[in-house]
Amino acid sequence: MEALDGFPVPFPLTLKTLHQAAAEHHHRPLVLHREPFPPGIQRPCGLWWPTEEADHIWVAPEAAGAQEVQTYAHELGHQLLGHPPLPVIPAEEQASELPEPAEPEEAVTFTWLSPAFLDGDLLGVRTRSPHHRRDPLYTEREGEAESFAMLLRQRAEVRNSGRHADPLLDRLHRSL
Repeated sequence: MEALDGFPVPFPLTLKTLHQAAAEHHHRPLVLHREPFPPGIQRPCGLWWPTEEADHIWVAPEAAGAQEVQTYAHELGHQLLGHPPLPVIPAEEQASELPEPAEPEEAVTFTWLSPAFLDGDLLGVRTRSPHHRRDPLYTEREGEAESFAMLLRQRAEVRNSGRHADPLLDRLHRSL
């Protein structure tokens, strides 16, 4: 996959090392979010959305280990594959279009997504409803992003097979 060519796959592959490698590889600021998603709406596992200042990748705070790496890599894949971003509501329109959060002490620091997306309407077709067919283009893009994430994780495994996360053990192992 061309989008992965030249990408520095880190060792060990963790959310922290992957984000650091992506941020260094990226041409503009890349921000990782782990705060809870706003209450009362369908919760995706991950999300990529650009703003004028930076690109943002959100990973559900309950995701851990391989799931958080896969989620981040999937969202990074959307970006590196050149998929169009999801529509967002400008900050000045947020108050009139979305309900108040159930718990006001939970501050949310990112731009609200379009209610159309949250209701399952992406690319003009309801994609998240079990009663409607998925848009073929949406399905294709999700498959491409998932393939990107799997390939990134495979490359990390192949490239780093036989290596140890502890630098001392790794050096000792190589010297033997």
